[in-house]
Amino acid sequence: MITWFIYILSLLSSYPVFTANFPGGKVPYINTAFQSGEELYFDVAYGWVKGGEASMTIDLVPVGYDYMYHVKAEAHTTGMFALFSPIQDTYETYIHMLSGLPIKAIRNIRENNYTYYNELLFFRQRHFIRSLNSGDHPAPDNTLDILSAFYFARRHLFSHNLEKNQIISLFTFFDDQFLDIRIKYKGKEMVRTRFGKVRCMKFVPDTTNNKTFTKEKQLQIWVTDDRNFVPVKIKAHLPIGSLKCALTGYKGLKDPEGQLRNEK
Repeated sequence: MITWFIYILSLLSSYPVFTANFPGGKVPYINTAFQSGEELYFDVAYGWVKGGEASMTIDLVPVGYDYMYHVKAEAHTTGMFALFSPIQDTYETYIHMLSGLPIKAIRNIRENNYTYYNELLFFRQRHFIRSLNSGDHPAPDNTLDILSAFYFARRHLFSHNLEKNQIISLFTFFDDQFLDIRIKYKGKEMVRTRFGKVRCMKFVPDTTNNKTFTKEKQLQIWVTDDRNFVPVKIKAHLPIGSLKCALTGYKGLKDPEGQLRNEK
């Protein structure tokens, strides 16, 4: 799920960009969306066949005289997919507890015979990102890596005050290029899950100048309509086929009185 979720996020960009101002200027410090100890588990299906599993976890780690959120996302293929197309991917990001902005990001990919490893360091006061593979890149102060972008959206951008068709924009650095990820809020829906019906907020791609997603129904993302904003379901129709992701387990949610109340 994580590999494809991150791949989908990268496709949400209409086109690569080279410089931008992050919307909103300074970010607030409050965090009501997630906490250390949160764990999310997912199944991913290609068509109707389960093909993989994934997890997203958060803990606190000491960095100098401070603590950072350490977010780790892991994904692997299962069953016949693991035999013919083995995947073991890991994404990590270290997020400043107050700002919600990343300090460091790691990408470790193992897919069949292909391997890829990279680290990013964010030097915000000096306005650049250092890539282990490609060197230094001048960057706006509030640039995100692709994994921290999702947690930044949960914390700062997903809101119960969103209006239908409102656009959310996230400025990111992925594959050594800058991407402006844009998604559109489509309202609230009740979604069937293994935990029962869950009230969710629905998001689709902004199709304006988007070469990958020309129709909103090509990608649909549902997150819980509460302060946790947990992703419970994703449907995507990609050139490689149909993809479905579903939340299968969770624990340590920040708001225990949200749509997913009993830890599973």
